[in-house]
Amino acid sequence: MFLTLSERILGFARSFLGETEAGEHEEDFAAQELLQEVERARQEWLAARSYFDNATDAALIDHAILSLQAAERKYVYLLDQAKRRGVRCETYWTVPHHKME
Repeated sequence: MFLTLSERILGFARSFLGETEAGEHEEDFAAQELLQEVERARQEWLAARSYFDNATDAALIDHAILSLQAAERKYVYLLDQAKRRGVRCETYWTVPHHKME
């Protein structure tokens, strides 16, 4: 496909000014949306874990186990989707590792 002179100039101006194409904005938006879903799933998983840790009645323990399993599967699924799409959250990658002494 050949670009006209005006399309080439417009493309150069956009790249010079740091603007991106509309498709890149949509990809960024989809990546941000996926990261938000991952974070919500992580919070649900942590809440389910807390519920499990604090359940005392036998019926509640069964419910807590099922809730924890469901939350864990959802979280792992969304993490896998993010990995497949190459989406990373820098917040978790910049946390320094601590050594136990």
